[in-house]
Amino acid sequence: MIIGGGVEQVPAYKRAKERGFSILGTDIDPNAPALKLADYVLQVSTKNPEETASRAKEFNKEKKIDGVMTIANDVPHTVATVAEMLNLPGISIESALIATDKLLMKNTFKINKVPCPWFAEVKSEDELRSLTSDRKNQRYVIKPIDGSGARGVLLIDESTDLSWAYKESKKWGISGKIIIEKFEDGMQLSTESFILNNKCFTPALAERNYSRLDEFKPYIIEDGGTIPALVDKKLSEKISSLVLKGANAMGISKGIIKGDIVINKAGEPLIIELAARLSGGWLSTHQIPAATGVDLVNAVMSEALGIEVSEKELTTSKDRATAIRYFFPENGKIVSIDGFHKMKKCKGILKCGIFKEVGEIQPKVKMHPDRFGYVLVEGSDRENALSLVKDAMSNLKIGIKK
Repeated sequence: MIIGGGVEQVPAYKRAKERGFSILGTDIDPNAPALKLADYVLQVSTKNPEETASRAKEFNKEKKIDGVMTIANDVPHTVATVAEMLNLPGISIESALIATDKLLMKNTFKINKVPCPWFAEVKSEDELRSLTSDRKNQRYVIKPIDGSGARGVLLIDESTDLSWAYKESKKWGISGKIIIEKFEDGMQLSTESFILNNKCFTPALAERNYSRLDEFKPYIIEDGGTIPALVDKKLSEKISSLVLKGANAMGISKGIIKGDIVINKAGEPLIIELAARLSGGWLSTHQIPAATGVDLVNAVMSEALGIEVSEKELTTSKDRATAIRYFFPENGKIVSIDGFHKMKKCKGILKCGIFKEVGEIQPKVKMHPDRFGYVLVEGSDRENALSLVKDAMSNLKIGIKK
């Protein structure tokens, strides 16, 4: 059973087919692209754990469900609820809830002495003013405790209108609760780890690209990432140890854990967030396999089905590089898109795509869903990958009418 039928779930459906499994797919949209590959479909919201589990229980009476998973979809609570209902392998509901509540997660880290940036809950506009009284010297981040896709994630500095920022961040969450964190200047990393035998296997560290922070502020928008990150072996091992400690604090002792990590000025890694799922942005499906030879989608599928995962499967067998970057045209009406087919044929292209068509509106960029499109390349090393992605991007011309 795969929770979610969107475009980024397609690789998991394809992998399941390759392994000879029958697939039960779920999505509220009956036309979701991955569902075309499913043998059976439940039309239900991925964000409704109780209904999904109830429908799965009914389906299980007719055809036994052997495992449940998701990918690129922040719904560990739904996965855990189904797993518990059907007595399948998976993390506990308690761990899943910690993974989807940023305040609960940070408090869990604090109690268990897991290094993370300073944080606090913000309950009012006045409290936000008080907590950021030194913003001439220190920047902060505010965000909903239950948001995703950079919705409502704002950089707070001395130029920020705090009244606007408080209302803007608050409106993007489900609960209405927001959290403030100290903005740590330093390299940010995406980690994708698999915990097995009390070891944390992290085949690749992707350096997150925030070079356009000033351009998009107060919105914090990531412009892709690069594998390998400029991290030595010692720091890499520190990061894996930190991710293991954070996961264990959340009650997760086995399986996938996705990390957002920052390296502070002292050179120490801190956890911004951990997620109990496979990454989106083609990181787990394309970037890591191309760069390292490790297929984490396959490992998660095996784990979900109770099939033993070996340490060899989680050990790198390749030493390549990948880079992904996004397109951010000016906001306005899209009047032309030229060069896409030429870009698709560029050297090193693994995958590329655009999310909008001529005649549609490109909004002002405020969150990750506002990106126009992307290019993902594979190269022999980091410099080669960065050169290839730049060359590929130069082919796409987007005409915008203001």
